[in-house]
Amino acid sequence: MTCPKCKEAADEGWAFCPGCGAPVGECGLCREYARMGYEYCGKCGRPLSGRPEKAADSHMLSKAVFVAAPAVVALLIIELICMYWWAGDVLDWIPGHELRMYLLLPQMVTIGTIGNGALQAYWILVMAAITVSAAVFAYQSRTIVTDRNGPDLVGKVERTPLFWLSMMFSAYLALVIVVAAIQGAAGYVITAPDGLPLGTEPEALLSYANAAVWEEIASRLVPIGIPMVIVAMLSGKRDFPRYILGGFGVTKVGIVLIILSATIFGLAHLDSWGWAKVAPMVIGGLMMSYLYVRFGIHASIIFHFITDYSGIALAAVGEQIFSFIFILIAVIGFISVVALAKRLKDGFHSIGSMPTWVREEDQTDDSSDSNLG
Repeated sequence: MTCPKCKEAADEGWAFCPGCGAPVGECGLCREYARMGYEYCGKCGRPLSGRPEKAADSHMLSKAVFVAAPAVVALLIIELICMYWWAGDVLDWIPGHELRMYLLLPQMVTIGTIGNGALQAYWILVMAAITVSAAVFAYQSRTIVTDRNGPDLVGKVERTPLFWLSMMFSAYLALVIVVAAIQGAAGYVITAPDGLPLGTEPEALLSYANAAVWEEIASRLVPIGIPMVIVAMLSGKRDFPRYILGGFGVTKVGIVLIILSATIFGLAHLDSWGWAKVAPMVIGGLMMSYLYVRFGIHASIIFHFITDYSGIALAAVGEQIFSFIFILIAVIGFISVVALAKRLKDGFHSIGSMPTWVREEDQTDDSSDSNLG
């Protein structure tokens, strides 16, 4: 800073001081544009020379992470086929059985039960919700197929929900393996509760599909979506109702709600699973909450569905095929952990310039969404 106007210029995000012409500090998006390989910042115009090597390294890491995508997609397709294939068996099984509905406060608090014809209709709605979520998820990831020969393909892929799901789901598996090993060494072993439905029995098909949808409503839409609707309304956003479905982008208050949601989600598993299950569920909760905030509830539903229906996929395709897919994703997951750690580190640098309450339209630009937002 060489003159009194330098600090003012830096606070406003200028690359150079209008008073003395000296270069001033980088703005909150300089690192984002540099990481994506641009020579100049798209916000302040600052030259980003000396950074392309870092961008290239980041792109190589992203390419390695995206190797998990075909395996994740294959697992999702297998699980969807399982849900559709045995859907009739579930409808036949439902008469005489009930499904408990609950809220997470953070313990599971029963609010009622559904049975018979109402439960059959609900099962169809759950399948429809998962199907629509998968369709929206695929549509938002279409760039991977439609723009394969376009410029900055890696950068565009990095902004799709499929990339983030592949990175987060694989990282989740790797982290759960590490956490389970540490907890096991300390004498804390995850023990499944008695009566947990297994395999392809109708109760399992219904329960785990319901968990993917209902738990996302209870642990994402309620503790994140509803407060964000209120915040958006108080901020004068005319489209505030859309905030209930997520996809509004990360803000400072959003980060607080993500942590709150993940904590509630983790503690909700305490009574039936014990303390050993809480840490893995908090990790998963953080990832699903981020997907909800970044892309929408459909993305968190798909993450939850892939996770909970994995036991059904195992029973359906056999241990050999499932183990190949699972091990491939988990191995790449350790690379994904590194990629996520790097994005978190870069994202923390831009928290100061992050909106406090809601993002403006010009702040939802993809370039600002590369790391956290």
